[in-house]
Amino acid sequence: MPLRFLCLLLALAISPATLHAQAYPSRPIEVVNAFSQGGANDLNVRALQAAAEKVLGQPLVQIFKQGGGGIVGTTEVANAPPDGYKLLVVSSGELTAGPNLARTSYTLDSFAFIGRISSRPYGFVVRGDASWKEFAEFRRAAAREPGKYTLGTTPQGGVFLAAQHLVRRGGLELLPVPYGGSGPYLLAVLGGHVDAALAPLVSAESYIRSGQMRLLAVTGPSRPNGHATVPSFGELGIDAPFVLWLGVVAPRATPPERVAFLREGFARIVKDPAYLQAAEKVGVEVAYATAEEFEKQVREEDRVFRALAKDLGVAPK
Repeated sequence: MPLRFLCLLLALAISPATLHAQAYPSRPIEVVNAFSQGGANDLNVRALQAAAEKVLGQPLVQIFKQGGGGIVGTTEVANAPPDGYKLLVVSSGELTAGPNLARTSYTLDSFAFIGRISSRPYGFVVRGDASWKEFAEFRRAAAREPGKYTLGTTPQGGVFLAAQHLVRRGGLELLPVPYGGSGPYLLAVLGGHVDAALAPLVSAESYIRSGQMRLLAVTGPSRPNGHATVPSFGELGIDAPFVLWLGVVAPRATPPERVAFLREGFARIVKDPAYLQAAEKVGVEVAYATAEEFEKQVREEDRVFRALAKDLGVAPK
């Protein structure tokens, strides 16, 4: 076979598309965080970064794009070039709460699901030197003086809906005070600007461990690891089912082979010792779920949040 003909066959076999797929990723992958530094999304990305370059071949670079209760950053990723180089670390605030509280240009169908990374309750926290030792004491104080005590939350998103559910359906006479994210409103608790906060437990963990904050109760079906003496709201007779899950998504039109690469890569990252060590250090509770399991959970929560927003009269017109 002539050498020129052989070279032509090889050139045809290795198409530009094949070369393009083999080269991915050839540069760092951006992970957009639609909330503030110090929050649960930030802590999860930091843990992921510990093992990402070894597993994916490129580092994960966190980019903060705040605004609109997570809608600004989420919209950016939904509209980003679908090349696998811009992902979103996402929670209920962006996917299942935001679109049910405001008109957004994206829906759940705007994204390809990569996988759930963690799942952790919301914690009801007060300052470590507060007089309330148990949630029942706080509840009695709030009942005696309705509207006096304040609850740090967000202006929109999953924390907002969880807090509204707790106040309106849990019979708690509290005044929600919005902040830009869990980082700012936890600092407000420490500064005495609000009396309590409903915060992602991962965000408050370091403050609780240091004694700067006291955890009085948690959302979700059971007591979380590391806090066996802290009751769930369910045990106290208060309906508070919502938890904070976090996952990773990409723009919907991202090439299937790149989506598959990312899914397999993140499934490996969450088992890597470097990630597990980093996650434990910052209080991230690993609760990996496949893309299929993750998407099923998100769509069910979207259904529940849609009904709740409508019932509370805060759904977009």
